[in-house]
Amino acid sequence: MTYRNHLIISAILLVLAAGYWAYDGAIVTVSSSPSEIIHQDADYFLVDALVKEYDASGALQYQLQSDSITHYPHNDNTLLQQPVLTNVSDNGQRTVSRSENGKLLPGGKDIELWDNVVVIQGSPSVKQQSYEQKLRMDTDFLTISPDEEIADTDRPVLITSEAGETRAIGMTAWYQQGKIQLKSRVRGVYEPE
Repeated sequence: MTYRNHLIISAILLVLAAGYWAYDGAIVTVSSSPSEIIHQDADYFLVDALVKEYDASGALQYQLQSDSITHYPHNDNTLLQQPVLTNVSDNGQRTVSRSENGKLLPGGKDIELWDNVVVIQGSPSVKQQSYEQKLRMDTDFLTISPDEEIADTDRPVLITSEAGETRAIGMTAWYQQGKIQLKSRVRGVYEPE
């Protein structure tokens, strides 16, 4: 075999090997700048968690219970399983919000709840030394600002009380003031006593 044939066969084998590596995705390119690696794994999780927030005077403002809490540092979201958020107003009224899933948004101030969201407002009952249900709200998605005691949704909502029931698309509720603003398509049934 001549030197020229040997050189041609070597060049062909080299081109075939480079083509195979390129096709296989095994060719590694080296960049002059280091790339940022984003880890999307959880950095912590809690099981059967109970988180309490107190106001400046030391009174309980709200508490969050969840079957599990999982935090993801790459976007600062915290996922919640079976969350139960209890807001306590200055007048002693309690608002309990529960759902199948939830998320504590970045910054840790707002909470999103979804899948079978139920909000129950109750007042202290002197006779039974417990809480008496005044109002129930059902929806499939709700954003709550526990510090401001405001809940908001643009989804369908059903509000049930002793006086009747009201359906609407969208709602903003101010727990402390006992005020609810319905956004659109409001329909209701009122049953006077």
